[in-house]
Amino acid sequence: MSVPGYAELQVTSQFSFLRGASSAEELFATAATMGIKTLAVTDRNTLAGIVRAHEAAKAAGIRLVVGCRLDLTCGMAALVYPMDRAAYARICRLLTFGKSRAGKGSCHLDWADLALHAEGLIAVLIPDQADETCGLHLRRLRETFGDRAYLALTLRRRPNDQLRLHHLARLAARMGVATVVTNDVLYHEPTRRMLQDVVTAIRHNLTIDELGFRRERHADRYLKSPEEMHRLFSRYPEALARTAEITARCRFSLDELRYQYPEERDDPALTPQQTLAQLTWQGAAKRIQKASPRTSGPA
Repeated sequence: MSVPGYAELQVTSQFSFLRGASSAEELFATAATMGIKTLAVTDRNTLAGIVRAHEAAKAAGIRLVVGCRLDLTCGMAALVYPMDRAAYARICRLLTFGKSRAGKGSCHLDWADLALHAEGLIAVLIPDQADETCGLHLRRLRETFGDRAYLALTLRRRPNDQLRLHHLARLAARMGVATVVTNDVLYHEPTRRMLQDVVTAIRHNLTIDELGFRRERHADRYLKSPEEMHRLFSRYPEALARTAEITARCRFSLDELRYQYPEERDDPALTPQQTLAQLTWQGAAKRIQKASPRTSGPA
C-alpha cells in the first residue's frame, strides 16, 4: 500500500529558545523513519536554526522547507515561507528590523511590517477560535497575500476540539481562504515532553509544580506519521493535500546562497593591489605633511 502524502509544515526546534525541546538532527532523523518526505522548520521570530536544519535534512535525505513563525504585537501569529531567494531576503530584513526595534532577545513586529514584506511569501494564520478576531486576521491575510494565504487546522486536545476545527474550516471557506493541516511539533518523540515542561518552567521562572496551565495543555506535540495525521484529520482531506501544495510552491533552498564579500573599493576598475597602493600613498602623503616642520619667514 502507498504511504499517504503529508508534509509537516510547523516544526519548532531548540532554536526557539526555551520552547522547542528537540534538535534539528533528532527531528529529521525521526521524520525519515516515519516516511515523512518534507519538514518545514518554523522557529519563533528567528531563522537561527535553519542552517542546522539544512544540514540535518541532507543527512536524513529529507527536504527542508525554510519557514518562520511570526508573533505580531497585535496578537496575530502566522507561519511564513519564502517561495524564492528574494522572499528569503525579505524575511531576513523583516526579522532584523523587528529585533533592532525590540532589543536583545525580543522581536517587535506589527501587521504593517509583515504586509510591507509580503511579496513572495506564503502565510498561514495560526488561529485560536473561529471568532470575530480570527475573521479580521483572515481578511487581512487574504487581502495582502491573495492565494498565498492559508489557515492552519491543528488539534489542541481540548473540549470540543473537533467542533472548533469545523467552525474554523467554515469561517475560512466563507472568507475565501484555503485550510491546511499542521501538527505544531515541539519535540520529536513523546518522551521529550518532560524536557519541554522543564524549559517552559525556566522561561516563566517557575518550578514545575507552579507551572499549572502555563505548560502545554496536551502531550502529543511530537512528530506523527503521515498515516496517523490522515487518521486524525480524515474529515479534511483537502487540507491534508495542501501540505504538499505549499511545499511545491516553496522552491527556495539554502543551496542557492553563496558567500558574497562586500565591495570595499571606491573604484572597482582598480585591482585590490592597485587600490592598496593608492590608499598607501594617500596615507603616506597625509602623514608626511603632518610631520613636516613649518617653515618660518625671513628674519
